[in-house]
Amino acid sequence: MKGLYLHEAARENLNCEDENQFLTLLAKKGNFEVMTQRVIRGATAWLYPAENPGDMEFFFVHTGEMEIVLGEGETRRIGPGDSFYTQGLSRNVLMRCLEDAMLVYVSTCPAFDEQDYWQKELRALMRRVDEYDHNTKRHSRAVMRYAVRLYEALADQLDDGKIELEGFIVAALFHDVGKCNVPGSILRKKSKLTPEEYEIVKCHPCDSATILKPMYGEKIANITLMHHERMDGSGYPQGLSGDQIPMEARILMVADSFDAMTSERGYNRVMGLEEAAEEIVSQNHLYDPLVAQTLLKLVKSGQIKREEETEN
Repeated sequence: MKGLYLHEAARENLNCEDENQFLTLLAKKGNFEVMTQRVIRGATAWLYPAENPGDMEFFFVHTGEMEIVLGEGETRRIGPGDSFYTQGLSRNVLMRCLEDAMLVYVSTCPAFDEQDYWQKELRALMRRVDEYDHNTKRHSRAVMRYAVRLYEALADQLDDGKIELEGFIVAALFHDVGKCNVPGSILRKKSKLTPEEYEIVKCHPCDSATILKPMYGEKIANITLMHHERMDGSGYPQGLSGDQIPMEARILMVADSFDAMTSERGYNRVMGLEEAAEEIVSQNHLYDPLVAQTLLKLVKSGQIKREEETEN
């Protein structure tokens, strides 16, 4: 019938059956777009003020549960049947996904092409990591979740030149993507590495930065490059110290070490969360004291849990 447009994939996407499709364009006319967006539990996102104050973004929660952080400790939970929209937003607003969610997303400014490209690039990188070493994928997801919690708690301490949360998530999630260049016999070795093998492993921050820079830019690449630096200059690959290391990299190094201490790697003693956080606090020559203390506070308050407790 003239004027009637059917989209056969809509039912499937609203039922979350396509696990690889996070954003689907249902209709478009000019700058007006109607989409569905799947969001995984534990994911965090920001709503940003539009360049044009007249633009509007509308969200309807079909399934799942989201939390909107309104500021000053106030939050609002929304679930199936709830909706909200932004227009003339005055500041960034944080959203967290509490349960796997499917949203209907309507925007009066073009959003699909940029977001779809971004998400496809991320999924391609994650497949590359997972195909090479599944434990690296698990570690990367855990580090990302811990790092995001620290980033949120320390947002006021970040410099004006900070990378936005989306960029920080990329840096945290793919900080170890360079390990794809490490021989599998070394990467999966259960015993202590030889000095020669360790030197090979120490190349992975540079390789991670090299892979990420063309796609995501120098700032994001530099955060991954520095995740094994230490405050006293004893880290690698550049031996940076103190203020030479940006706060985002200090957050990432703490999250990376925290997961290494609290997960099974075949050759280590697995620590409890609070024990590991206290150990990091005690090593103030290696880790930023503010980041370390924030980690301990989040662990004690239950805002950071063992990574497998957050898995679906």
